[in-house]
Amino acid sequence: MTRVGKKTVATGRVPVKLEDMSAERRALHEKLLAEPGMRMFSQLFKLKDNPRLLVLVAHGMLELMVNALIDAKLKNAKKVTSDTRGYPHSTRLLVLNEMGVLSDRMYKSLEWFRRLRNRAAHEPLFEVTAQDLQILREKYPNPDKLHKFMVDLMCGFWNQHTEIFLPVFMPTLAERAKRARGGAS
Repeated sequence: MTRVGKKTVATGRVPVKLEDMSAERRALHEKLLAEPGMRMFSQLFKLKDNPRLLVLVAHGMLELMVNALIDAKLKNAKKVTSDTRGYPHSTRLLVLNEMGVLSDRMYKSLEWFRRLRNRAAHEPLFEVTAQDLQILREKYPNPDKLHKFMVDLMCGFWNQHTEIFLPVFMPTLAERAKRARGGAS
């Protein structure tokens, strides 16, 4: 059992303290924590109580993930990712949706979130209202659920494209997974 917040979760593993780990395992643990993907996701938890920063940082991460998809799926990816004026984030989302890389539901969520991010970036007194979250209906009915929405959106997006995101944002873990599969691609 592992304690996560106020919940105890059955993991099938006994928690190990860092000081009880072998030097090799401790080094791997530290290397995994330093992976860009782990550092990105940990930011979401640090910013839980600041909606403006949470929205801005989460959107920045999503933009990086969208660019990774563009790099993996488009022949002229470099042209698209290097030209933010000609291919703004909204256009990149649209292209990925039209190609079938993003589902209509994910596209709608990311487009809604892009507009929320623009407000967070430009409004002097930004706050998330129940009306903002109306599009998300029952699952996230009030502004107190913004952090949960961010985590669910980021994790859902990640899980839909793990094969692309893992090597880009967590190369150590991707390499370990590859070796575990016997070096298969």
